[in-house]
Amino acid sequence: MKIGFLIKDLSSGGAERATVSLANYFALHSQDVEIITFKGSDSFYPLEELVTVHTADLGELEQAASLKRFFGLVKRFFTIRKIVKAQKLDVLIGMSFAMTWYAVLATVFTKTKSVGTERSNPYRYKATKLNTFLRKLFYNFTDGYVFQTKKAAEFFGGKKKNRDIVIPNAIFNETVYSLSPPKERKKVICAVGRLIPLKRFDLLIDTFAKISDDIPDYMLFIFGEGEERTRLENQIKSLGLESRIILAGADPQAVKFINYASVFVLSSDFEGMPNALLEALAMGVPCVSTRCEMGPDELIENNVSGILTDVGNGDQLGEAILRIIKNPDLSQTFSENGRKLIETHSIENISRIWLDYLNRI
Repeated sequence: MKIGFLIKDLSSGGAERATVSLANYFALHSQDVEIITFKGSDSFYPLEELVTVHTADLGELEQAASLKRFFGLVKRFFTIRKIVKAQKLDVLIGMSFAMTWYAVLATVFTKTKSVGTERSNPYRYKATKLNTFLRKLFYNFTDGYVFQTKKAAEFFGGKKKNRDIVIPNAIFNETVYSLSPPKERKKVICAVGRLIPLKRFDLLIDTFAKISDDIPDYMLFIFGEGEERTRLENQIKSLGLESRIILAGADPQAVKFINYASVFVLSSDFEGMPNALLEALAMGVPCVSTRCEMGPDELIENNVSGILTDVGNGDQLGEAILRIIKNPDLSQTFSENGRKLIETHSIENISRIWLDYLNRI
């Protein structure tokens, strides 16, 4: 089978990492793989030599004047279409909503099938009436659609259940597979994510402040960077907890530290599919998460592999953290059950599901 991926570029990011991992797996399992990008051919993640990268680089069209942008977009469609026909692709996968509608239009009246993907939260991410209309419109013109969560699939009404499939993210971070739960955990609580409002690190900081007297030896580490850093720093300072709450910045090796944490917390208002939570569970770190849209309740079985709390409820979040820290047996149970995801969500297993699906449509 000749499989094509369509993606903006191959820089660092979730969709980019997924694309490279899937492409590598397919190529190593006797599939011909082509990646079409809008910008450059260099990959941030290691890419097998068997994978060919084509580029439809026409500059930053999104920043161009209206008329120039229109003609640029038309030219891009024809460039992609030319590559698709020249390579005689059997299937072209759009690795985001935007890439999906490019894939649909670039393959119309060809023998190439188009497969769309929904990698964000369609209920929240740019959920204008026009955006929602276009999402559902192009969904109907694809030959297949892959969702990361059941909730995302429900957004489209489940009209084509036999054609669509839910395939969760794999654990793409190779370091996770080399780590094992430690014999003794450090007295730290960890969180990971961009420092932006929807991650609700302000809630987590306030929650930690409220329970800090109950766990005087514990510290909170938040890994990530973003627009909220200054505001969060001021919040920490106002609480007098500069020595116990650390904004640790973005660190590609953060998982090595998180592996030793007593608790991992996801405090978000909503998500697409929380990869940081998936990685923490797979490492066997006891986890607490809000029951937010979307993903946590498909990764955590409440009170079996972790604890789910109501969105925005700091009291529940604090109680859950203390419950794990104060109960070593419960912590161990959550660790063992969460770690099962390292098998079900392995790159090998998820990639195989993808390949079986592509052969079926």
